[in-house]
Amino acid sequence: MNAAARRRPSTSLVITVGLVLAVFVMIVIPNMMPARFEWASVPLAVRLRVFDQNTHEPIAGAKVMVPGPNGEVLTDGNGECEAIGRFGATGTVGRSGKMHLHGTMKISAPGYQEWEESLVLLFGPSFDYFNKGTSVTHTVSLKQLPSQAKR
Repeated sequence: MNAAARRRPSTSLVITVGLVLAVFVMIVIPNMMPARFEWASVPLAVRLRVFDQNTHEPIAGAKVMVPGPNGEVLTDGNGECEAIGRFGATGTVGRSGKMHLHGTMKISAPGYQEWEESLVLLFGPSFDYFNKGTSVTHTVSLKQLPSQAKR
């Protein structure tokens, strides 16, 4: 054997080292990174206060609707309620979580014009519930319907 052949590692040694490195990369590196998640339905509590635009008095019995199976509630005597919407969420376990908001919030009450607004316009396209919590608060004023003339 010549001196050059003795210094070159064998093919089986190169393959073995390569396989050990590949296994290391496939097992150790993913376990060092935080886990990611994607959930289909995460609750967001939408706390509202609904009042008359002119008198600023609370409106009791106003119907509030947000996206989700249990997203319809009525306001109490103080014009307040909490509606639970459900939205998809993604993030990194222990670090971040964003709900992806969609749909509209609708409020109606007898004698008032219906109010409707996109949740994206109200709260943005995504809501960072990891840092901001799982509830939002909003105040809505409803405009009375024009009185009809007596005949």
